[in-house]
Amino acid sequence: MFSRIIKEGTVVLSNGVKSGYTYEYDSLSDEMNEAYCKILHPKLKSWQAEHGPFNVVVGCETQGIRIGHQLSKLMGLPFHIMPKKRIDFAQLAMPAYPKDTHWLIVDDIATTGSTFLRAVEYLDIEEKPETITFACMIRRNLDKMDFSAVSGDPEKEQFNVRSERFDFIDKRLVSLYSEPK
Repeated sequence: MFSRIIKEGTVVLSNGVKSGYTYEYDSLSDEMNEAYCKILHPKLKSWQAEHGPFNVVVGCETQGIRIGHQLSKLMGLPFHIMPKKRIDFAQLAMPAYPKDTHWLIVDDIATTGSTFLRAVEYLDIEEKPETITFACMIRRNLDKMDFSAVSGDPEKEQFNVRSERFDFIDKRLVSLYSEPK
């Protein structure tokens, strides 16, 4: 499905994980993004039928903003931006939402889930199934990643990332495309 935006070659992701390819979602036009959002939308409607309606959409910087904004328009929901840095988040005017708010947190690609976990931390959301749903366009298969540069070396502690997504994310993740096992 996303073969047009795959860039092959040795790639080091921002967290130090290596891969033989990456996806360049930012190379998609706004029209293509809109079309993919319209395909993801029915999956999210189906999820809501089972897990309750969303109240607000949060788009993770950078491409999650474009996707989340489009989904919020399709669903008629408030939209907020989730920056990468806490200091940037502190400068945003985020209204107070009740504890039972159902958040839809959106990003373009889910690899380890770090971005989603950071969003939950910044928003200070209680981690309950009915309060958080994650959505992405592409769910990476972690078996295709090389974690050798980020695991088992105390000298590289700053790159210490987990090599699998927490069940917390996987059980709440709605994706348009999941890489095959």
